[in-house]
Amino acid sequence: TMLVLKIITRIKKIVLKGRNKMLDNFLQYGQWVVLVLSIMSLYLVSSTKHEKRLQGYALTGVSRFSGAAIFIFFDLYAFVIANLIQTYIAFDGYRNNKKLGETP
Repeated sequence: TMLVLKIITRIKKIVLKGRNKMLDNFLQYGQWVVLVLSIMSLYLVSSTKHEKRLQGYALTGVSRFSGAAIFIFFDLYAFVIANLIQTYIAFDGYRNNKKLGETP
């Protein structure tokens, strides 16, 4: 895990070395996009319709992964790990529910 943190830190140094306004905007507004995606995914996951629930699991995975990407830039590694775990759980839920919907 230390190797992964060193690699992430090195990538951040390279990316942030040429930091510009576009990256600042991405970090500033990206958090709000992740929030909207998270709210939409919770709405879909709570649906009683099978297809909407599947869409909710997929959207949860995407929003959690996006959150992890943003947290990397703020050195919040515990949140990165938490979001990656939630990403795995969301896509695992999608896969398990997809199988459930295929059985007659």
